[in-house]
Amino acid sequence: MSWSDAYIVEPKDFAKEISSFINPSLTLYKAAQVTRDCWQATPGRVIDLIRRMGIEHGGKVWEDCQLVDVHKNGKKYIALAIDHEKNYIEFHCDLFINALGSECEIFSKKLGIETGLYPVRHQAFITRRLPMMGINGEPLSMVIDRRRYKGFSAVYGQQLGETGQIIGCASPAIDAMESDKNVKINSKDFLEIVSEVFVEWFPGLSSVGFQAVWAGYYIEPRMVIDTELGLFNGLRGQGFMLGQYLARLYADQLLGRQVPGYFNRLRLSGDGLPEKAFK
Repeated sequence: MSWSDAYIVEPKDFAKEISSFINPSLTLYKAAQVTRDCWQATPGRVIDLIRRMGIEHGGKVWEDCQLVDVHKNGKKYIALAIDHEKNYIEFHCDLFINALGSECEIFSKKLGIETGLYPVRHQAFITRRLPMMGINGEPLSMVIDRRRYKGFSAVYGQQLGETGQIIGCASPAIDAMESDKNVKINSKDFLEIVSEVFVEWFPGLSSVGFQAVWAGYYIEPRMVIDTELGLFNGLRGQGFMLGQYLARLYADQLLGRQVPGYFNRLRLSGDGLPEKAFK
C-alpha cells in the first residue's frame, strides 16, 4: 500500500468508493485495496505519438515488416527483414535491441543468448457500449480479482472513457496450460470465468454481450531489460504502463547517464521482477 499510495475499503463502502452499480450482496471479499492516481490512455494514440516523435528526431519507421534473421559479424549486427511488398531488406547496425515480444527468444538464440523466456496466451474481451459505471459518472476504474480460481490467477478489466466499453482479461494460473497456445482461439473456460466474475461484481452486466474476444501473448516468467545484451523483453501487461519509462532509462544507460540502482537488477543476470511478484 505504501508504494502504490493505496487505501483499504470495507465491503460496506464498495458502492461509495468503487461503483454504485456494484452488487450490494457481494460477500466474496473481506476488503478492497484502492490505488490513488490511476490513469488511462489510448494505446493507439500513444504509439502514434511515439512514431511521430521518432520521425521528427530524424528516425525512420518501417511499418508492416517481419524480421527474418539476425546475426553478428564482429561488432556489427546484420538483420534481415521482409517488408509488406515482400522485398528483403538488410540492415547493418552497431546496436540491435530485441523488443520482439513473443518471438524474443527465437532471435536472442540466434545471437547466442538464452533468456529462458516463453510466450503464454492471455485472453481478452470487450463489451458493447455502456453508461459510465464509476463514481460520479466517471469511467469504471480497473478492478482486479486476485483469487486463484478455476484455473486463473487474476480477472481484471476497466471501462474505456471514450466509449464506455469494458475491456478485460484473465491470467492463467498455470503458464504451461497456455504456453504458445493459438491466439486465434478463445477458450470456453476463459469466457465462463470472466462472465462469472464480472456478473458477480455487477449483476447488470448479465444482459450485456461481448462485442469481441481475442488473445495475445504475454512473455513469462520475468522481465529482462539489459543494455549490454540488447534485450527489452517480458513486460507483459505492464508494458504499456512501464514501457516508455523503461525505454527512457534504457537510453540513459546507453548514453552513460545515471540510472536508478534497481534498473541493473532487470538485467538477464539480475533478479528483478519475476512474474510471481505480480501474483
